[in-house]
Amino acid sequence: MSKVVESAKAMMPELIAIRRHFHMYPENSRCEKETSAKVIELLKEMGVDEIIENVNGYGVIGVIKGANEGGVVGIRADMDALQVQEMNDVEFKSRNEGCMHACGHDAHTAGLIGAGKILCQNRDMINGTVKLIFQPAEELSPYGGSKGMLESGHLDDVQAVYGLHVWPDLPHGKVGIKAGPLMAATDHFTINIHGKGAHGAKPDQGIDAVVLGAQFVMNAQTFVSRKVSPLDNAVVTFGIFNAGTRYNVIAGDCLLDGTVRTFNPDTRDMIEDSMRKLLDALCLQTGCTAEIEYGRGYPALMNHEKDAALIRETAVNLFGEEEVIDVALPAMPAEDFSYYLVEKEGCFVWLGSDTTPEGETAWPLHNSRFNIDEDLLWRGSSLLAQVAIDYLNK
Repeated sequence: MSKVVESAKAMMPELIAIRRHFHMYPENSRCEKETSAKVIELLKEMGVDEIIENVNGYGVIGVIKGANEGGVVGIRADMDALQVQEMNDVEFKSRNEGCMHACGHDAHTAGLIGAGKILCQNRDMINGTVKLIFQPAEELSPYGGSKGMLESGHLDDVQAVYGLHVWPDLPHGKVGIKAGPLMAATDHFTINIHGKGAHGAKPDQGIDAVVLGAQFVMNAQTFVSRKVSPLDNAVVTFGIFNAGTRYNVIAGDCLLDGTVRTFNPDTRDMIEDSMRKLLDALCLQTGCTAEIEYGRGYPALMNHEKDAALIRETAVNLFGEEEVIDVALPAMPAEDFSYYLVEKEGCFVWLGSDTTPEGETAWPLHNSRFNIDEDLLWRGSSLLAQVAIDYLNK
């Protein structure tokens, strides 16, 4: 057993207590005040060399200097929760009404605390400096908290950034690694259509916004099926279709709201352009007017090949070849860790959290019953700590 794994396992009672504290007191994006304060308290206790507070709101960076000179590497965890009412019947259930760590960020934060403690106890293994990045507002698409962490200047000297996400689509404890595209770019569009209301029995006296909305939704499905290569990946989803006030009234207004997920920048451009052209054409045909707000969110998360190879080697050395999965296909959810990888070297991996009995369905991320087996905590802490050491020692 490696020294890092041994240290991580030894602190499991502490890691569990820390994770449960964060789980009980979740805070939404841009509201992570108490979470940040707890992180600062724990960093002081472990004896980091420097603590940088209030980065991009409530972000925190802990600086650990190794015994020897060298480069600078960052390891990151996100801290914010979601506007979800928890349905789990556990003693550490969320105490904050309508707010829950339904995406595992409580485990990410606790895991990074554990990694920091391991690194502080083993400075002789570090050739350089490690920055522990506790980031706010990961869920705040399309803005995200990582951009502000980068723009603060406190990460300018960081050469590479590594991170992980608990992942219920993989078996418990497996580390999923993929070079290149891992998670999608996420865009958000809102379309307001304006027609003319009329009596439902006299449609010729109105301009039906519902019909245009329906035509737009159906035609937009062909963007992926007929304009995107079958070897590419893209999703166009309409999450909201609101129109009308009464069954016998022609609706004068219609609201469409949805998301686009892509990996290829050209595909991303094509879908936005096609949406605008389709809307103009349908308005010309029907006599409606309309506005579209198309917001570019997080870019696709693209892992750097050599960094994916490095963290794969680290994971194999820590846990064994059988515990590492080479991910074949990317996933369509998004992650603002992607911004780090636009500017820095690095890699983001999945840490499998599925412990569901055979024949049952695992609760997905962002679900009110999502939870983890806390055995994951020592795995996350040891992986983050060791990859930081391995990067600086390469």
